[in-house]
Amino acid sequence: MWVFLGFFYCLKRRDVAINVKKVLNNNVVWARTADKKEVIVMGKGLAFGLKPGDEIAPEAVDKVFALKDQSEVGKFQDLLDQVSPANLELAEQLIDFAKVKLGRKLNNLVHITLTDHINNMYERVQIGAYLQNPMLWDIRRVHPDEFAVAKSIVQQLNTHWQSTLDDHEAANIAMHLVNAQSELDISTTKESTKVVSEILDIIKYHLMIEFDESGLAYYRLSVHLRSFVQRLFEDTTYNDDEDGELLVHVKRKYPRAYHCAQLIQAHVAQTYQYYFKGDELLYLSVHIEKVWRDSREASTDTN
Repeated sequence: MWVFLGFFYCLKRRDVAINVKKVLNNNVVWARTADKKEVIVMGKGLAFGLKPGDEIAPEAVDKVFALKDQSEVGKFQDLLDQVSPANLELAEQLIDFAKVKLGRKLNNLVHITLTDHINNMYERVQIGAYLQNPMLWDIRRVHPDEFAVAKSIVQQLNTHWQSTLDDHEAANIAMHLVNAQSELDISTTKESTKVVSEILDIIKYHLMIEFDESGLAYYRLSVHLRSFVQRLFEDTTYNDDEDGELLVHVKRKYPRAYHCAQLIQAHVAQTYQYYFKGDELLYLSVHIEKVWRDSREASTDTN
């Protein structure tokens, strides 16, 4: 079966023919399907003896993924000039592993960005150059799912390379996994992580609570904040009437949480010039209230 990674669907081999457009190396070709889709086709030794126009033998194909535009072909070809076949195959295995563990779609560019990163890691391992990530704590806190998968990837790399990569390297990989789930570039994803972490600090210190990071309320809050900050960055926030009946009800019922949400509103406006109101305040207040109650209940249980 050919797996079209970019479109999240599969085609049976007998349903479509794929013809070579350009051989990129012995294991990878740039090709075109019968319905004119531009694709990258991968398979061990599949390009041997092929030339433009030839049909690719279905049994030689391991993976096929679709291209959004021509620039992706150039990026992929540049990458192939720098990455050994062994590291390319290893990166593909780890990307597949991440997809299964996360249970989420990752965009096509992860095959370029993460493969390039893993290849750079390999080169650094050879000279003992291990990097520190100043955002380690924020990444582990804001993106626990991706960080857990990245830690497992690092463990696999350590076994494969006999290296001593640590959580700092896991944090770097986690950011690639986060970025592969959104349309934001990685620098924006890093800023987004920073903003989420600052919001969590405002909640923690204003309410004087300790988060139960294993609890459902905290998990829901962190997921909400990631989506919320992405909406801020993309200017797609929910900005309905601030005098809506439900928001008025939340103000009255959860005054502590609502005031905390207002502090967050002021912080992102003053620090980042991002603005929100209405429904965003409402949803934020509700999540803050839930995590505050969860913390209070945990505190009561331990006393």
